[in-house]
Amino acid sequence: MMWVVCADVVRDDDEHCLPGSAGRVGEESLCVRRIPDGGMSGRTIAALAAVMVGVLFMAACQPAVNVSRVPAVRTGLPLAPKDPPLLPVDASGKPMHPSVAEGAKVFSKAQCLICHGPEGLGNGPAAGNLKSPGKNLLTDFWALFGIRATGEQLPSRPANFHNLVQMRLNSPFNMYETVTRGRPNTAMPYFGPKPAYGAATFGVKLTDEDRWNVIFFEWAFTTSPAQVARGKQIYEAQVVPIHGQGLTCADCHGVAGDGRGRVGLDIAKKRWNWARGMGPGIFTDVNLIAQRKPTDLFQVTQDGLDDMPSYRGVLSDDDIWAVVSYIWTFIYTYSQAPK
Repeated sequence: MMWVVCADVVRDDDEHCLPGSAGRVGEESLCVRRIPDGGMSGRTIAALAAVMVGVLFMAACQPAVNVSRVPAVRTGLPLAPKDPPLLPVDASGKPMHPSVAEGAKVFSKAQCLICHGPEGLGNGPAAGNLKSPGKNLLTDFWALFGIRATGEQLPSRPANFHNLVQMRLNSPFNMYETVTRGRPNTAMPYFGPKPAYGAATFGVKLTDEDRWNVIFFEWAFTTSPAQVARGKQIYEAQVVPIHGQGLTCADCHGVAGDGRGRVGLDIAKKRWNWARGMGPGIFTDVNLIAQRKPTDLFQVTQDGLDDMPSYRGVLSDDDIWAVVSYIWTFIYTYSQAPK
């Protein structure tokens, strides 16, 4: 219950004059007015608001919580199963090793050379007359009513597999997807089970193995036997001072690209993915390498990443590209690669 002083006269039991406060005529009397329970003055509200602001301020300024004594995460938990390989596997579960020689046969059988040319330069006999199929949402809408219409058929040029800028910004898996589902709104048809929306139809179907073989045949146009041989020599024999010792690429990544080099075994004790034979730095991991662009491998080699040192200023750009070309041979068979 609260009391406030007021200038008034006594009216009822809720208001009481202070003793001797009754004044003369024309004078106000000082009274104490009782405020019913639950009421609140403006001054009280302001005080409570100040307290709340202070509490929020203190909460925001709390020091960091010390978690040094929190029990360690329980070890021994099973790791998630490995992702299934992107490439077809044999009876033992081992991924296929695409072959340039087999891919050359597919390139001819599927008549890829009609558009891309026998050397993959994009200058086949049909290259100058290729157009997109003219399929779009509007033509499909009219087809619902039995009206056959064709959209604008734009000129379409086949890919030139010798274009290093284009190929180095691509990945084997992207090329596989293109061969499998076609490239929408271009003349590139699909060769897999079903097309992407807007892709052209050619009438030739290829098995999964054929599609992987042919894209690595196309991939091989970006390099040469001399470049692959140079990359192999640098990878296996060129000693570079790293972390106070002279090492080759193979000392970490392994002669077979599996991370089983003499230093790679120590790295595997720190990095769980190396212990499992997968992930960055394991060049036999087909899922990783098939989805990487050459520019990805070049940049990591040049600038370094985590345990990977930087080779900027140690190897020339041409030498790094040679190593990158050789790295791809860990997941496909380059027929002219040195043994």
